[in-house]
Amino acid sequence: MNFEQAQAYLFASFGEGRKKGHGALLQALAAFGNPQEKLKIIHVAGTNGKGSFCKLMASILHASGLKVGVFTSPHMEVFNERLTINDAMITDEDFTAIMGHIAHISSQMFDGGDSFSFFEIWTLLAFIYFYKKEVDILLLEVGIGGRLDSTNVITSPLLSVIMSIGMDHMALLGNTIEEIAKEKGGIIKPNRPVALHDDQALVGGIFNQMADAAKAKQYLAKGILITSLEMGVDGSSFVAHLPDAPPLPITLGLVGDYQVENAKTALAACIALRDLGLNIQIEHIQKGLKNAKHPCRMEIVKSNPPIVLEGSHNMQGVAACIKNMKALFPNQSITLLVAVLADKEFDEMINALAAIASKIVFTKPVYDFKAASTQALASSLRSFDGQVFLEDDCSKALKIAKDITCKNGVILCTGSLYLAGDIRRVLKQEGGGKAI
Repeated sequence: MNFEQAQAYLFASFGEGRKKGHGALLQALAAFGNPQEKLKIIHVAGTNGKGSFCKLMASILHASGLKVGVFTSPHMEVFNERLTINDAMITDEDFTAIMGHIAHISSQMFDGGDSFSFFEIWTLLAFIYFYKKEVDILLLEVGIGGRLDSTNVITSPLLSVIMSIGMDHMALLGNTIEEIAKEKGGIIKPNRPVALHDDQALVGGIFNQMADAAKAKQYLAKGILITSLEMGVDGSSFVAHLPDAPPLPITLGLVGDYQVENAKTALAACIALRDLGLNIQIEHIQKGLKNAKHPCRMEIVKSNPPIVLEGSHNMQGVAACIKNMKALFPNQSITLLVAVLADKEFDEMINALAAIASKIVFTKPVYDFKAASTQALASSLRSFDGQVFLEDDCSKALKIAKDITCKNGVILCTGSLYLAGDIRRVLKQEGGGKAI
């Protein structure tokens, strides 16, 4: 199998949904020697903030001298981004070699009538790759939900982490915040610690109950006080007050107040890991939080006009985006460049974003088979007096946004991580391939 064949094998499964149960995946993992049981894993669930937590935590652990694997999704520009070790992506060669083994096992297990899902293949690839590379710790991001997710084949994680909970993927997870929380809480394991994001009281109570039932020690972000907070377009600075510790000055490289909340959860996780015997010092925490990067999460491209790449794709994320745009760009005209996947309840999202915009350009990501049409997005507008443009080609849509944005304006690209990644790639190409 060559690289092109490996890609084709993976993407042939792209339309496959979640399987019923983990039986086939566990059978395949057993054939590879159950690598998932030989790794030290931090398992991360949540509606929003999973990827940011993984980036923050990986940066801290790397600063402490560890070899850190990260499995996250989706990718922004190339699929190799999903598997990294100390920020280095999986090589095409490693991807191809492991995919060949997975295809061979699959052909033995299935007789043409079934196959692994797209995310099951990625999960297999992740466990095999990170075990082969002998990482010290793996940060493992849940795909959707938690209880039934492919990543939840692990039985004894080093630590479970649950981030912010909101309404998303309701067709799979339930139509109430309580139902969704119970699905996310399915990653809590007996007698293994769990770090909890500072979330709303009702959801927090559900996780507290689940953790108590599992005899899982809880590390709560809400127990960490933040003072002297200052935010800007380059990140934030604040003082964190941890239990039984002197005040800790922090410079955070990620932009936005919600990243401060994500950092609080990373601090809670650090306390848990130190209790487990890991050598995480204050200087590791400070260096890691300062150096952390996460593309397309309030990522500000300092061009003319400035462009904000923000992958918010549900109402909870959009509300946080709007709050931070108002704080970071007060009294500036905002041109909205937006695409949304068709399975999202985008009506509320579009109208909330329109309230802060002077002009709107609706578009679609490059791989648009799941995207809502530009006409459907425009039709969802209830009241908007500004100019509205429809352009399916996102690179052309970016040019329109640049042309119509006033001298002191800013472009906000949001609604889909896929769109944010596409625009980021276009901007890099325009800059001769240089990193943003």
